[in-house]
Amino acid sequence: MNHRDTSNLPEWARRVNRTWLVRGGLDATTDAWLAHLEQTDPARLLASCEIARALSRGPDHTHDPKPWFYAGLFSLATAAEASHYLATHHFTAAAIPALAQDASLNQWAASLSPASHDLLEKLRSAILALTQ
Repeated sequence: MNHRDTSNLPEWARRVNRTWLVRGGLDATTDAWLAHLEQTDPARLLASCEIARALSRGPDHTHDPKPWFYAGLFSLATAAEASHYLATHHFTAAAIPALAQDASLNQWAASLSPASHDLLEKLRSAILALTQ
């Protein structure tokens, strides 16, 4: 894909989502999220997919791209959308800027292992850098 061509990004995101094994139905949640954006805000769909593509490349190629991909796809969600779609996906929800002040998510994040908390902070920083 031409790196400037964004027309195929939603299909790329769907294809990637279908190929990965994830827990707790995150794949179905992601399909619903992409369909929601497609129907309500096609511009935000493209932007979210672009962020997911950029983040899934990660800081290097030795890390799991899944948390980067999913956090990127949901990065532009409103607080209401993120709460709805990510109600059972705490790690991804905790990375979303719209939920940065959510007390229960922040309390949950504080209980993470140091490595997981470090990853969460890297995700938050990377998302902010791409969305501001």
